[in-house]
Amino acid sequence: MPADHRRMGLYSHLTTEQLTARRDSYLAAIDARLTGPTQASHSTDGVGARSVQFNADTTQLRRAIDDINAELAQRNGQAVRKPIYLV
Repeated sequence: MPADHRRMGLYSHLTTEQLTARRDSYLAAIDARLTGPTQASHSTDGVGARSVQFNADTTQLRRAIDDINAELAQRNGQAVRKPIYLV
């Protein structure tokens, strides 16, 4: 298949099955970040203070999922609309 520079996306080299598998793994990673602690500690001085921190930053994963969804939509013949950012 010849290269079409209008269609060259970040995920254009992957098959549809690979894209859906990658999207599923990214969704699982988002779930793990939002529900699982990244750090847990407790006090050793007998007071019993405990601390748990969660890593809820999913920005990069959500962007990757959006890019994958855009690639899949384009392959299905749907028009892809990107957001307009005002600076």
